[in-house]
Amino acid sequence: MKNKFLYPFIFFVAALCLIFYSCNNKQPFKPDFIHIGGYVIGKENCNTDESNDYWLLDFNVYPNSPHIGDTLVLNGITYTNVLKVKGLDPRFKQIGFRVSIDYNKISNKVITIGCTVASPVVYSLKEIFIINQGEIR
Repeated sequence: MKNKFLYPFIFFVAALCLIFYSCNNKQPFKPDFIHIGGYVIGKENCNTDESNDYWLLDFNVYPNSPHIGDTLVLNGITYTNVLKVKGLDPRFKQIGFRVSIDYNKISNKVITIGCTVASPVVYSLKEIFIINQGEIR
C-alpha cells in the first residue's frame, strides 16, 4: 500500500525538479527588430512610376516614441520625427493613415537622385527599412 503513493510522489518531485532546472537557464527572447508607429504625411514626387517614390511618415503615434527621424515642414505643418520609406504597402498609401512598422535599420540622410519627372519634389531625410508593416486601428 505504501508503494502505491510513494512512486507517483517521487515521479512528481523528479518531474518538477527537471522542469525547474531546465527552464531556469534560458535567456529572455530579444527580437531582432524594433517596433514603431507613424502617420503617413506625404510622398516624394521623383519617378514617373510612383511605386518607386519614397513615402514620408511621422513617427509620433505612440506616447514616448523614440526620436529617430528628422524635422520637416510640409504644407506649413512642422513634423518632428519624419523618416522616408520605400516599399510601403499600397493599402497604406493615404495621407493620415496610421501604420505600424517593424524595422532593424535606419540609414543616414538620403537625397533622392535620378528623378524622371520634370520638377521633382525630394527631401533629405533618413530612410527606414521595413521588415513588417500593418495598420494601426
